[in-house]
Amino acid sequence: MSRLSFMSAPSAPLRLLEVRGGVPEGAIAIGPDRGLLVGDTDVDLNGYRVYDMSGALAVVEVEAQLIPRLTELQDFPCVGSILRGVPAVIEPRDGGYRLFVPIELGQFVRETIDDLRSAL
Repeated sequence: MSRLSFMSAPSAPLRLLEVRGGVPEGAIAIGPDRGLLVGDTDVDLNGYRVYDMSGALAVVEVEAQLIPRLTELQDFPCVGSILRGVPAVIEPRDGGYRLFVPIELGQFVRETIDDLRSAL
């Protein structure tokens, strides 16, 4: 951590692991042999290739009533497009949803969702 905050990578509040070589139990399927594990899990990852995606994905939480305005997808959890072109992993969570988007697009997604919230 640098003393200059703009030179330090933001720390993710969640541990995000991409697992390749299969989809372990408790993971969100993001491909035929790929899964995304969210948070601290007690899953045996022996035999899988594991990549830490905590610094690559931004997490945005949204209310359930906003989902139809963000995407045409309906079966969750899933991988797809939100806001007409932003790739996302969408996970149902506590009456709402968590969106995992590329960190480069995180600010755009947050600002657009805030605009949609103000229109409700």
